[in-house]
Amino acid sequence: MAKKPEAAKEEKRPANRPPKVPYSDEIAEKIFEMMATGHDVVETCELLGIPARTFYNWQDQHPEFGRLCVRAREALADYDAKRIRQVVESLGTQTGLPADLARVKVAGLQWFAERRAPRFYGNKTSTEITGKDGGAIKTEATSKVDWRELDPDQRETVRQALLAAKVATK
Repeated sequence: MAKKPEAAKEEKRPANRPPKVPYSDEIAEKIFEMMATGHDVVETCELLGIPARTFYNWQDQHPEFGRLCVRAREALADYDAKRIRQVVESLGTQTGLPADLARVKVAGLQWFAERRAPRFYGNKTSTEITGKDGGAIKTEATSKVDWRELDPDQRETVRQALLAAKVATK
């Protein structure tokens, strides 16, 4: 009985695995649009029928898709900021949330925004380094000489320079 050549073999996938979804610019744009309107990665993948693993593989295989996803996460954080503003503006209205619930919701949305776009919504920290009493930092340059690598004339020159420096400091 003749065996089928390797190229002719069909890929058999387990019954519980979703079919492969090929990457395209159109699907990348759809992912961006969904994330920019409030869907996170998991929701977006579920709604489009894309396995999450495929989504992350595409980021590795297609650098432009990886850059698009960074922008999509920033857009999602902007969406969260918009939702925070809506919650805050609804306080005090008849249809608004009670203050305690609004506080919890805003805190959660802030947490998500900080992690989705830390450059824009994260806590800002800065470090300042100063010298003694707030002054300039004192730096010192040093050089090491390996005597074994010097020829006799160079050793004598260094010896004379060290003796001259010793006399000058007395």
